[in-house]
Amino acid sequence: MPTFTLTPRQWANAMLAPGVACILDTETTGLDGSIIEVAVIDAATGEVLLDTLVDPDGAPIHPDAQAVHGLTAADLAGAPSWPQVHARLAAITATRKVLAYNAAFDRDRVLHDCRRAGIDPAHLFDPARWHCVMARRCQALGLGTDGRLRLDGGHRALADVRATHTLLQALADGIPDLDGLAAIAQPERTMPA
Repeated sequence: MPTFTLTPRQWANAMLAPGVACILDTETTGLDGSIIEVAVIDAATGEVLLDTLVDPDGAPIHPDAQAVHGLTAADLAGAPSWPQVHARLAAITATRKVLAYNAAFDRDRVLHDCRRAGIDPAHLFDPARWHCVMARRCQALGLGTDGRLRLDGGHRALADVRATHTLLQALADGIPDLDGLAAIAQPERTMPA
């Protein structure tokens, strides 16, 4: 379990400072699969820095994953390869902290695809560069830092980074997380361990 020195509000305000962080989300072929969509926005401004589909190099999309994000193999025709996307991602994140709603999942998928493609993940390998917004949300709700709540962002990468950005701004402003409180009251809205 991570230990945090800043409150969720202090942390969120620090992450929203210009040039400090970006917010990333991926969609994949499955829970243990390859990335098929990635989006990144600037945490301070919300500017879209990257929003692309990714060719999974023949990895099939699991039906459960497709039911969540709706992406098909036909949608990925002509998409750039992971090495092409990674080069852009590495440049965007080179000087920023990487925020993700479920940072452990997204970091693991990035590292998986780098290993699969035989490329160096560079600074994205460093777990200290990644920050989990879900952990801070759970901390703010009194669930500790290892709670698991779903993000109702729409299950496409760009929609999910925008939903994460809205949540980050609410944490920074000290606005009550009504969706999070509702999720606590409805256990089916929590994520499986």
